Amino acid sequence: MLLQSGYGAVIRPIPARLAPALLALAATLLSGAIALPFAPRWHWFESAALLPVIGLVFASAAGLLACHLALLSVAPRPSRLASALPAALIAGALPGLGAAALLVPAMLAAYAAFRGPARKPALCGLGGATLALFGAGLHGPILPLAGSLAMLAAATLLIRRAARPAVNDNVHNAPFTAFWRLPEDPLRARQPARTSSPVLGE
Repeated sequence: MLLQSGYGAVIRPIPARLAPALLALAATLLSGAIALPFAPRWHWFESAALLPVIGLVFASAAGLLACHLALLSVAPRPSRLASALPAALIAGALPGLGAAALLVPAMLAAYAAFRGPARKPALCGLGGATLALFGAGLHGPILPLAGSLAMLAAATLLIRRAARPAVNDNVHNAPFTAFWRLPEDPLRARQPARTSSPVLGE
């Protein structure tokens, strides 16, 4: 069922707006359970010195996902790609998943880099997913960590871009001047008629 807003625009209900993001999130997490031949499991925090970074990554991912879903709930008509890509990047950046989880954000970012309007954040996300996939084959923690941070940065840029208000293309403020334009001849402007007031002694 479509909803009618107060300004006459037809908007989709909240579940329909959140569906692409939730489906991309679920597809990424479920893909992480698949073991790839070159990387059975994506253990990218093998060093004990990097263990505190796990909490930062999980906290950042949770905050970004909550912000993304909140923006989608108030956006009138978000595109499916703009809804799914940040959720897939956030899920792909989580530690402990299989390397197959990186395939979903990599494919969405590759499509957005060539077809979508936000090409620079999509290229950043594609680079992060590719770097993490390459690091998963080497079984080292540094490259997957860099790829995870790049995917979180790309998701942040995409969410920030969606949160910005639309740019006003009316540079000359035409409506303002149309309603508040002064008379062409100031001499023709007439003062309002004065009324007598017993309070003022007139």
